[in-house]
Parts: sequence; structure tokens; C-alpha cells
Amino acid sequence: MSLSSNKVDEKHMAISIKKKIESFVFLLMLCLWARVLRPLHGISKLLQKQDIDLQKAFDRLTDAYTCMQQLRNDHCSVVENASNLAIKWGIPTDDKVARQKKARLFFDEIDGDRRLNITQDNFKIKVFLPIVDTIICQHKDRFKGLHNVCTIFNFLKPQTLLGPDEITNKGSYDFIQMYQTDISSDLTSQLLSIKEIINNKNLNSFQALASFILENDFATSYSDILGACIIYLTLPVTVATAERSFSKLKIIKSYLRNSIGQERLSNISILNIEQLRTKEIDMDKILTNFSNMKARKMKFD
Repeated sequence: MSLSSNKVDEKHMAISIKKKIESFVFLLMLCLWARVLRPLHGISKLLQKQDIDLQKAFDRLTDAYTCMQQLRNDHCSVVENASNLAIKWGIPTDDKVARQKKARLFFDEIDGDRRLNITQDNFKIKVFLPIVDTIICQHKDRFKGLHNVCTIFNFLKPQTLLGPDEITNKGSYDFIQMYQTDISSDLTSQLLSIKEIINNKNLNSFQALASFILENDFATSYSDILGACIIYLTLPVTVATAERSFSKLKIIKSYLRNSIGQERLSNISILNIEQLRTKEIDMDKILTNFSNMKARKMKFD
């Protein structure tokens, strides 16, 4: 744009953007966000799949959390990658301290201007650690409910069922207290009974356990286990589907249509009826009758 545009403003804007891109600070931020967004983007796409269950989502989110924890202690590699790119692209790595710009302060503002002058020395303290720590805290808060649900159903995992009986008994007792209307107190004995059957079956998920019960006609004998698996498998991982449905609903039912009350609807129906009656009227006949009534000419014999 700086070479081909005929507008002076566009040229100056393109040149200023080019200068910002060809800076070491931009490369630092580029390398940081690449390390942050690459794993999170994959997790975001995975959580929106229809065939994913809570356990897979929890495992992948745990991997993303571990990745962010490792990134927090890997500041040097981000700076090293940015330095290598700068050398490759011929961008100087020396820090140029620009003149500090301050925004206008109004009378009711008590906080100072927080614009950052980013250099290699303060990049870790002012930019790197705040961004990574915010992502880690948000990850904990937003998926706390998912973690609690996976903890409640942990006793039902095939790997846990093959473990000590104490963990299975305690987990099943807490689960029965929570789902009293759906699960009976016979769940604990059913778990201890099915443990011997699935010992060598290599079941690795709730879906595999439910499929094993249904395929071998064990639904009557282990009805509570099957009901617990169905409860787990029908719990939604995210609300992405609901959000997409609401976004489509805005297209179908607009805000203008949503604001129509009962009175406006009745008025609209009356107007529609009147329009139909108007179409049935013969306007030529009405005009002819009106002209004859108002005619002032009189015929004399």
C-alpha cells in the first residue's frame, strides 16, 4: 500500500504499520502468542466436537494446563525464538526507548497512565508473566465445574473399577447420595460384581463400558451401572452448540419481531383484513357514482 496507493493517509498509515511490524517487540509478542494460541486453538476445536465426552475433554484440558505451566517457566525460549527470527529477517534486536506518551488525565481519574515501554529486560515482568498467569487462572475458573463432575464419576472409570475396592465403595456411596432418584443403593454391589467380568476386556472409557453391557445383554443385571454411564455420557461438555443455536435464532427471529406485543399483533391482523377488503372493492364504480352525485349540470327539455 505504501508503494501503490494514491492516498497520502493510506501511505503514511502503511509505513507506520510496517515499522511496527519490523521491530523486535512485535517479534516477541508474535512468538509469545504463537506458543499460547497453538495448543489452546486445538483444544477449542476439540471441545466443539459432537462425539467428545467429559473424560476426553478433561484430559485434553489438563494437557493444555500443563503446557501453560511449562510455558511460564520457559521465558528464555520465547526470547531466543524471537532473536533467531530477527536475525533471519534482518531486524535489529537492540531496544530503542521511545518517548513516553501520556494520555489526557481528567479530574475524576485517580489511576496513572499504564502504557508500557516494552524492552527485553521488562518483557518478562510486564508482559510475559501477566499474560500466562491470566490464562492459567481463567483455565482454572472456567473449567472448575468440569473438574468436579469428572471427580464425582471417577469411580466409574474402568481403570478405577479394577483398582482397590475402597475407592469404588466410597465413590459409589457419594454418587448414590447425589442421584437418589435415578440410581438405587444396589450400585455398589453391581460394581463389585462386574469387576470380575471386565478384568481382561481392555475397556478404557465410559462409552466402552456401556457398550459392553448392552452388547452382552447385561442391562438387567447391571441396570444402575448402565444408568450411571448414560448420565455421564449425556452431560454436555460445552455450551458451544447452544450458542450456535442462539446465533441462528437471531437471524430467524429478529429484534424487531421480538418487540411486537400482543396489541401490535392484533392491529396487524386487522390491517391485513382491511387490505383484503380493499382489494375486493371496485374503485371505478365508486368514482362513477360519486361523480354522478356531485354533477351540477342539469338537462333542460
